[in-house]
Amino acid sequence: MGHRLLSIVSDHHLDAWLSSVLVDGVATVGLLVLAAHAVRLALRERRAAAQAEASFDPGVALAPGEAVVMGTVERAQGADVAVRVEVEQEGSETESSGVWSHEWSETDRKVRVQPFYLRHASGARVRVEPGEDVTLVDALDGMILVDRTKRVRVAELVPGEQVFAVGELRRAPDPEAPTQGYRGAAQGFLLVPRSHGRRMLLSSEPLGQRFARRAAFHLRWAAFAAVASIAFNAAFAGFHARRWLGETIDVRVTELREIERGDTDYHEVTVQGEGGAAIVDEVSHAAFARLRKGDALKARHVPSWPLASAVGPGVTAHSAAWVALPLLGVLAFAYLIRAHGTRPWYEKKVVDQGNGKLPDVEPGAQAAVAKKAPKRPEGRRRKTSSG
Repeated sequence: MGHRLLSIVSDHHLDAWLSSVLVDGVATVGLLVLAAHAVRLALRERRAAAQAEASFDPGVALAPGEAVVMGTVERAQGADVAVRVEVEQEGSETESSGVWSHEWSETDRKVRVQPFYLRHASGARVRVEPGEDVTLVDALDGMILVDRTKRVRVAELVPGEQVFAVGELRRAPDPEAPTQGYRGAAQGFLLVPRSHGRRMLLSSEPLGQRFARRAAFHLRWAAFAAVASIAFNAAFAGFHARRWLGETIDVRVTELREIERGDTDYHEVTVQGEGGAAIVDEVSHAAFARLRKGDALKARHVPSWPLASAVGPGVTAHSAAWVALPLLGVLAFAYLIRAHGTRPWYEKKVVDQGNGKLPDVEPGAQAAVAKKAPKRPEGRRRKTSSG
């Protein structure tokens, strides 16, 4: 009996292969790949921010070609709008355990555009003719309450507001410029959408600011994934110690003890190697029933950290390592959801949620809320927010 060589591992430990898959593959490689992906996206957004900011130089004179023009909005003669985006929403409310909440969900989006002018710093008046597919980077800060379950959120360029416009600049007759004899309307600058189907961009904030916010968002999630990986591996420091600092040795069982702690029985085995190294570990009830004093086993001995030593021939981890799977899954899913949910309103369907019931509005009444004040972007001089 004393010469039997049994294959016994620590209680609740996984086999060596599965331990490595969970700790090394999922909690280390998986989370670090997620972090690397987030860093890659952050760097891409930073490059876009730098390119956007570099594309604008307030000292450069107006010239035909692709251009970025900053100026003050002026409406064209007879126009009642420059660019206006109306997001129609329907409201719903729900009650749970006496607590009410509501949600406004986008049902339609309308864009109104008319030619308008930008008063350039040089004094030139640039005519802008955007298409209905224009991208408007502006605050959705206007609101019209139609009735209790319908409302319209509005983003609009208003006279006096300073904006950046990205398009193709041309020399063309200006219908609002004074005529010059038989030549008709005077030549002026006209900004139109760029070629090859690229939309015109109108932004009331510095061009790089939205990219900088996204870069900061992705960097935060990269940090979350990296910290999660470090914390997980720290919790399984014993596994790494058995791998890098340990050695597999032959041992024999010297003592077997069954210990009662409350309603739970613990099965403790003491083994000793030829060099005198003693290891005390817990084994399962089934393994304990098979063991006898003098039985030969394999153990992973860590001389510099005896508590990390464990019965068993391989480098094993506690079954708690299974938490690596939900950890990676939940973090990746949350990242995906937040990446979509934090996109600006002009890149997604607008859904707003809040506490309480929907507000009461008299039937047929229309109330304008949140009047916009002109904003004044300052190009590269403005400090970007972290978003």
